[in-house]
Order: sequence, then C-alpha cells, then structure tokens
Amino acid sequence: MLIRDFRFDDNDYQALRTLMEKIYPDEPTSVETLRWDDDSRPKVWWRKRIAEVDGKFAALGTVGEPFWSLQEGKVHLCVDVDPDCLNQGIGTRLYTDLEALARARGPVHRLITGTQEDKSFANDFLKERGFEVVIREPISELDLPAFDETPFVHKIHQAETSGIRLVSLVDLAREYHNWQERHWQLDAAIMQDVPTPDPFSPQPLETFIRQHFGNPGFSPDVTHVAVHGDEWVGISELYIDPSHPEVGGTGLTGVTRPWRRKGLATALKLKVLRQAQTRGVRRVITDNEENNPMFQINLMLGFKAKPAWLGWQLTLDDKS
Repeated sequence: MLIRDFRFDDNDYQALRTLMEKIYPDEPTSVETLRWDDDSRPKVWWRKRIAEVDGKFAALGTVGEPFWSLQEGKVHLCVDVDPDCLNQGIGTRLYTDLEALARARGPVHRLITGTQEDKSFANDFLKERGFEVVIREPISELDLPAFDETPFVHKIHQAETSGIRLVSLVDLAREYHNWQERHWQLDAAIMQDVPTPDPFSPQPLETFIRQHFGNPGFSPDVTHVAVHGDEWVGISELYIDPSHPEVGGTGLTGVTRPWRRKGLATALKLKVLRQAQTRGVRRVITDNEENNPMFQINLMLGFKAKPAWLGWQLTLDDKS
C-alpha cells in the first residue's frame, strides 16, 4: 500500500469521483464539483492524502483546520475507505498518517470528524479510539415527482398577503446591485442559529462568493429569498450539479429571528420545489440536526428520513 498526497490533476479527480460514488452511492458527485470543493476552500492549513493498493484508490484522507468553526488546536480529520477494502488496516494506517501530520504542525487539542450512522465499521473504529457523538443530523430525501403541494400551498398565499415577496435569486440579482453581499449577510444571520457543536465562524465576503456562487451546482433560478420591503428575511437554496441534473441538494433554508414561526420557511421550500420540478429534478436531498424545527418541516412536506450523519469529537491532552 502507498500513502501519498493527492495530486489535484484530472486522473486523481476521476479516480476520486469513482471512489466517493462507491462509498456514497446515493450522493452522486462530479469531477467539477470535487475540484471546486478544493479550489474554494479558505486559506487554512489542510492536507489531502490517498491510500493506493495496486495502483488504485483504496481510501481518501483529509486533515486540516475546520474553516467553518475555527478554534485553536481543533483539527478536522476524515478517512473514507472503499467498501471492498475494509478490515485490511488501510483506514488505520491512513488515520495514523493524518494524525501525525496534524501533530507535526502543532498541538492538537481536539479531533472532529463525521460518518454516516449506517457505516458501522467506521463508527466502531471511532468508538475504539474514544470519539463520542456530539451531533446527529438525519439525511432526508423527497421523491419530487410524487410530491403534492396542495396541503401546504396556503403558506405561499399567507406570506404574500402579509407583504412578503418570495423571489428567485436570479430575479433579485437584477434588482439589487449588491445582491451577493445581501445574500452573505442573510446567510451569516441565519447560520448563527443553526445547531452545531461549536460556534459558527462567518466567512469573509470574498470567500463566501467563491464558495457559493462559484459552485458548479449554484442554481439562482431555483433558490428563493423572502423579502419584506427592502429587507431580506429568509432563504431556501438548492444546488443542482450539471452532471446529475435529476438530483437537488438543499443548501441553507432559514429565516431571520423576527420572522420565524410565520410559515415562511415552508413557503420558501414550496417555491424552490416548484422550480426544481421545472428543471427536471427528481430527488431532493437534505440533512438537518435532529432537533432543528427545519427537520420537522421537511418530514411534514414528505421527505423520508434516511441514515443520519454523525458528528464525532475526541478531546486530547496534547501539550507538545
């Protein structure tokens, strides 16, 4: 087995796409999306490593600073192993390699990672090393062709009669010269209340623009914003990878504090689902922290819960 740095070239990205779709068959990706994910990453320390067996990708490992929640000594470490290569020591060796890279850089006080709860081998691996689950985020999926909006469509009328406009982002881009900055401000306000184990670290405007609007799946015609007067008060995003136009991935759906519990999130979701249908989307995938009211809204709309993402944490006493 060979452990090496990821080369960020076409061959490695093609091999990585094959590996990730084998590990997560319900979540298709593309070379363009994988490349964008790396290129849009903020300028923080991180490494991407590959374990090869007989010249083929057997596992992907990443380690680095969690730019979404920066804290001194906090390191995100992730290992994804080909299902055909489990129980061969590959994941253990790659994990050891990544941890050594992190410790060589400086003290490590906390390791965080994530798995799906149905990946029992990975979960047992983490438990054996003392990791504990700190957040559970059920994945849920909607069969869009079978979706019936009739029981919920009054939420749109309710919003519109109360002076709320539910407008696509592509239309708002024509209306507001600073639409990207407004989107950034709205996102930051809502994200402060999204349940996470640690506080959210807002990104600079330039980073936000790169991460959102440079995404190959960015779909401003599907994403909708709730606008009251001149104030943006809610949003529901959907990303559609051009390589997989039948699948939509939900980004942020949320409403600012003064406008919650008024049905706006549901109304926004309905507008997004309507537009997604016109784009030929057949499956909509999302995930939410299990106690987040948004999860219950999705279940009410007909999303079906699937195995959850688990967030794990290991606290260390590293004085090196």
